[in-house]
Amino acid sequence: SSGINAEYGGGAAQPAASLSLVGWDAAQCEVGSKNKQIHCPNCRSKICLADAAVLVEIEMKMSRYKVDAPETEVVTKFWCLNSLMAFENIGVSNLVENIKFLCCADCEVGPLGWHDITDKSKFYIAAERVRYLE
Repeated sequence: SSGINAEYGGGAAQPAASLSLVGWDAAQCEVGSKNKQIHCPNCRSKICLADAAVLVEIEMKMSRYKVDAPETEVVTKFWCLNSLMAFENIGVSNLVENIKFLCCADCEVGPLGWHDITDKSKFYIAAERVRYLE
């Protein structure tokens, strides 16, 4: 455990450790559908609220975020958000060839997604790299 005990707004605060989160396989989402509430796979911090993003297919080569993963991988399913303000919690990397990679702002695990600075209305979160509120 990272020792982070994030709490969430909206009525009584609920510690992250008590949330029932599922992975991509259990989320069962189709391209064009809206998202369930998205959380960090590491510290469980809330990344964005339900219905804030749409699932799209687009290819992006991303560096690994798990120790046992390949150095880079091509990721094809992303949640697309239309504004940085649509996130509850996200960190942004330094610029690498017009791309800023996204990570958890609390524990810095990532990259969880990316943003091309030439298109200010699209921010992508890799569907397989996050967890979902059940």
